Amino acid sequence: MNKVLERIKRFVTGESSVVQSGMTVRTSTFQTYTLDTTRVNYTIARELYQNVNSKYKLGAGFVKPIIHTIAGFMGTPHFISQNSIIQEELESMETRWSGKFGKIHINTLVDGDCFVRIERVEDRFTGRPHFELSFIPPENIVPIINPLTGILDKVFIKHEVPVYDEQGNITGHSIITETITNDTVEIIPDTRAPLELQAIAKIDRNIWGFIPVIHFKNEANENRLYGRSEIEAVEPYLKAYHDTLLFAIQGAKLFARPKVKFKLASVENFLTKNFSEEEISSGKLRFQDKEIFLLQEGDDIEFITADSGLQAITTLLQFIYYCIVDTSETPEFVFGTAVSSSKASVSEQMIPLAKKIERKRKMFEDYYQEFIQTYLVMYSRVEGIKLDDEIDIVWDEVNSKNDKDVAETINTLVSGLTGAVETGIMSLQSASEFLKQYIPTMRDWESDEKDNSEKNKIALGYALKQRLEDGLIEQVIGNEQ
Repeated sequence: MNKVLERIKRFVTGESSVVQSGMTVRTSTFQTYTLDTTRVNYTIARELYQNVNSKYKLGAGFVKPIIHTIAGFMGTPHFISQNSIIQEELESMETRWSGKFGKIHINTLVDGDCFVRIERVEDRFTGRPHFELSFIPPENIVPIINPLTGILDKVFIKHEVPVYDEQGNITGHSIITETITNDTVEIIPDTRAPLELQAIAKIDRNIWGFIPVIHFKNEANENRLYGRSEIEAVEPYLKAYHDTLLFAIQGAKLFARPKVKFKLASVENFLTKNFSEEEISSGKLRFQDKEIFLLQEGDDIEFITADSGLQAITTLLQFIYYCIVDTSETPEFVFGTAVSSSKASVSEQMIPLAKKIERKRKMFEDYYQEFIQTYLVMYSRVEGIKLDDEIDIVWDEVNSKNDKDVAETINTLVSGLTGAVETGIMSLQSASEFLKQYIPTMRDWESDEKDNSEKNKIALGYALKQRLEDGLIEQVIGNEQ
């Protein structure tokens, strides 16, 4: 019995066979935990994003707005350090790589995974070494995770290199495998590689002592090694929308063409008067270019069309559309204002979108912390700078409110608070603290840093205004004299 269980255990233990098959094997009271290592089908995900898959053509157009809305509202992170030297480098790095941060978000949302690598390379023009951020296709990398610490122990990166003949035609591909551990970096070309690539085979010491590769994951889960694509949840609805719309178009072409209905007293007389002997003898009547039919008493002709079922199809397409909206958590107005409900509910739909963006940002922050710590450790070793403080990550505000409504609200509040202060039923400090909830730039009325308190800022504003007015009065008196 034990041998049988052992054989079954060896059979089902693997990447994700237990999870996929739903089988659970117990050899004791302790159940073995297996990390799910199944990946997103990156090819299909990218085809849907680019809308180049013929099976989804009429429905995959929803994908780009979904992805770009999330990435666009997320923006790029800002890194804050109390060390002025580190802060200057962070701002420089943010300026250089802001476009790549946006690409990280899009790649992660589409593929579910995005592997970025920080390297110290020489500039191809000046020869000076600098840091570069590169992307590794997720299908070309295999990360090996330490099961106890959850940190990368090793990565295998496969570089596919085309092989050319003397005329420049591609005759095949060779694979260069790069294996990175905390101690070594090994490069091994396969036997198909040309001699110049065979010469790059080597084993070097990893000067950093860690693997400078960061794995960004979308909708990460503790039981999965890889992330999930944002497209996966809506993929069935994209296919249904494509199939339904395709059927509607085909039906419109088929049923929109009217058919002629004849009611004849004598078929022979009608044929003789309207068609040639050749057409009648061959049995192929030509209706093209016949604008007039000669009829006799009792004959009648009319055009008939079949019901295309457009109303039912329109209702079904609308239902699938709302399934896409709900499943992707994307507001209707993102897909355009053709739907009447999307025009009247922009402000209401912005509230859940802002919450979704906030959740996505928090999800990415852990990876950005790993990214920025990796970068700063490498930078500090090159520049000889000591790292002694933490790095804060901040994002631009997502304004989910209507600017006109906010302005009217603040105007009403200011008028009411001014009246309350002037009548003596509210203090100036209470009014300022209450108004601070609606104006983010306002500070605390009193602060440990006096120059940063709202009371001090107001006093400085009054003083500056008085000086400007006094200077203007003196200028007027001087001109009169």
